Amino acid sequence: MVFWQIFGATLFALSLFSIAVALLMPYLEMSLFNALSDRFLKKALTTRYMTSLTSAWSLMRRANPQIFIENSLRATQDTAIGRPMGTPLTFSHWEQLVFNPAQIARMPTRRREDVSLHTIIGPKSQHPLTTDIPLLIAGMSYGGALSLKTKIALAMGANAAGTATNTGEAYLPEERDTAKRLIVQYHRGTWPLSAQNHPEYLDTADAIEIQIGQGAQAGAAMATNSVDKEMQKYFGLKDGDRAVVAARLRGVESPKDFVQLVQKLKGRHGVPVGVKLAPSGWLEDDLEVLLEASVDFLVLDGGEGGTHSGPPILQDDFGLPTMAAISEADAYLKSQGVRDKISIIAAGGLRSPGDYLKAMAIGADAVYIGYAALMALSAAEAVKVLPFAPPEDLLYHKGQHQHELDVDRAANHLAHFLRSSCDEMRYGVQALGKTDVHDVNRHDLVALDPWTAQMAKVRSIVRPWLGQPGIFPEPPSFQFRHDVPPDVQ
Repeated sequence: MVFWQIFGATLFALSLFSIAVALLMPYLEMSLFNALSDRFLKKALTTRYMTSLTSAWSLMRRANPQIFIENSLRATQDTAIGRPMGTPLTFSHWEQLVFNPAQIARMPTRRREDVSLHTIIGPKSQHPLTTDIPLLIAGMSYGGALSLKTKIALAMGANAAGTATNTGEAYLPEERDTAKRLIVQYHRGTWPLSAQNHPEYLDTADAIEIQIGQGAQAGAAMATNSVDKEMQKYFGLKDGDRAVVAARLRGVESPKDFVQLVQKLKGRHGVPVGVKLAPSGWLEDDLEVLLEASVDFLVLDGGEGGTHSGPPILQDDFGLPTMAAISEADAYLKSQGVRDKISIIAAGGLRSPGDYLKAMAIGADAVYIGYAALMALSAAEAVKVLPFAPPEDLLYHKGQHQHELDVDRAANHLAHFLRSSCDEMRYGVQALGKTDVHDVNRHDLVALDPWTAQMAKVRSIVRPWLGQPGIFPEPPSFQFRHDVPPDVQ
């Protein structure tokens, strides 16, 4: 939030300066203006480069404005800075994937209304989680992040669109009472009133998500130092206590411990039990353990994932891109013959209906949205705080304007966003000549460059200039639909 406050204040100051200059220009003596201009140019161009104003151009090219601001913040404190909302970097270039529209050999679906978006999470569990659409609300926590009103609005919007929401790292009775479908997190938080300490909370879940890590924070420990009275009520903490998220789940010190935990939860609760993690280069090793534990679903929160606050190093420099994680996990589960038993939920950096459908085409069964959902909540509410505060100030528990959020209005906008996005996805499925969103697959995509083709495991329409033979592996070349290479089937 600090970044956006500085950014907003800077824009506001520049706007005021520009207006002042525009108003005063007719009254300024041209000689005075020329004198100021000459002085500026002399200072900028005729002094030593190292002390000239023009050196700022070189500085800003070496460190973009965000790096400049973040380094300035680091210079004011001894602990890691917390950047809101995740990395600004783009690792998964979804725009480099395009769909192949059905035209002649394959006809488009006649009616868009015939396209099904019905989704099942954990199909082999005793009580699968079913939703009307494949878009789910990601785990976003109360207290350290969102306000109670925001959590209720998310649940109401999800209900209206026929989908599920996620508790994040806090169990709120009000959220449970509101949500028709609630995924409860079994998380790394150490406070007394958490779901892992109260089996009766888990008994109310429509699915249980074991939170091992997330894209914007990996598996690092985090803490909220300022816990107010309302947070103390929901967390079971006392004055002076910190809300600490540990690096590891309590009682899980080995892969064997994790397997036993999953089997215990599955045996008691009967709902789908899954795991959320930040995928890494050791993804297959992690998946081996998950298969031994017989998890029902897998949440892959890629390196583009967002968070309320986290160290930039974890956001920018850790974890696999979302695209790579989905395609690798899908391929591995297929190779083990268990793909039909385990649902994959994609998360991290997915912003538009096109992104959602592409993620599903390369292996996801459903998509978590977090940042997009928050922006939908504040779509019409943002005018209450702009330009003096960012829209998130309405949504955060510690936001100065959190009490101004209109819950019903915000929930209505989220429901519209979900339904509108899904209608766009129906257009896409119709144009592919299919009647079920879950029938969209890699054959329906083509990559515009060979590197994206390798990451997503789809066909490429071009080959790179390889230089000397054998230096780079040959990517799959573009072939027509009937000649799909075995490795992308």
